[in-house]
Amino acid sequence: MSDSRFHYLEIRGSVRRPTVVTEEPTAEPVERVSFRVAETIGAFGAELGQFNSPTGIAVDSESSLYVADAQNHRIQKITPYGEVYGLGGDGLLHCPRGVAVDHTGYIYIVEQGAHRLQKFGPRGQWMFAIGGPEVEHPRFASPTAVCLDKFHQIYVADTDSNRVTCYSATGRWQIDFHGPTSAFSLGRPQGVVVDSLARIYVSDTLHNRVLRLTPEGRYDATIGRPGPRAGELSEPRGLALDLDGGLWVADAGNDRVQKFTPEGEVVCCFPETPSAKIDLAGPSSVGVDPKGSVYVSDTLRHRILRLVPAGTPE
Repeated sequence: MSDSRFHYLEIRGSVRRPTVVTEEPTAEPVERVSFRVAETIGAFGAELGQFNSPTGIAVDSESSLYVADAQNHRIQKITPYGEVYGLGGDGLLHCPRGVAVDHTGYIYIVEQGAHRLQKFGPRGQWMFAIGGPEVEHPRFASPTAVCLDKFHQIYVADTDSNRVTCYSATGRWQIDFHGPTSAFSLGRPQGVVVDSLARIYVSDTLHNRVLRLTPEGRYDATIGRPGPRAGELSEPRGLALDLDGGLWVADAGNDRVQKFTPEGEVVCCFPETPSAKIDLAGPSSVGVDPKGSVYVSDTLRHRILRLVPAGTPE
């Protein structure tokens, strides 16, 4: 396809991600759950299927995994069949930190190095950009995360501007969320996600908490507080919602991920205790696929882990 920007590689076996059949999720979240590592994806390097500081994660409706491979200045797409695509090169991306994909395959990328949001089509064809080093009036300052709501509105964690900013799917500015009030004052936010009720969850990274906002952007609730214990957070970054509405948080300063109910009750910590086999190092992002597998960008170890509930068959 002459209009495609994707580089392509198929590696049978070494990065194959077989679909795991899991039980249908129940409507009620389990009070306490455990997860295990089902698969390790990638290792340090610059070839397709390898990573250098992977950060943002997105999973599409077909369980293809998109990874912001930050220091390789590209996005990698890995299908469940072991096909690996790379979007980048030739100055196209500069330190991408966040990625989102809609149900039609359009890809949204925020670049920390270029202070920019870019949108690409399903084959990697360029659609539009917002911000960037060439514009007269900067729109972003080191953005690190991006997500979509059910209306395809785009939410960006504009980290050094201490705000979340929202655009339409066509790139028109909608609204900024930045406070400040005594309860709602963002400090270098590095994660954002929107639930089915249009509530906005933001990683208030500098303040070691996650804030929940109403659809209008008013403060609604605080999830987590500073500390190392279960339910406490240190430098939270990427966020994701799972099939039962649970909120997953990349608890980077504590080298773990945690799952909370929307009301802030902790459901799961991974790893539950440090282990040489499954230690995380500065996890930056979390993603959940349609089968319920949870993907974690283990950034400082240059790999992605796929987690499944502890009782899931091999």
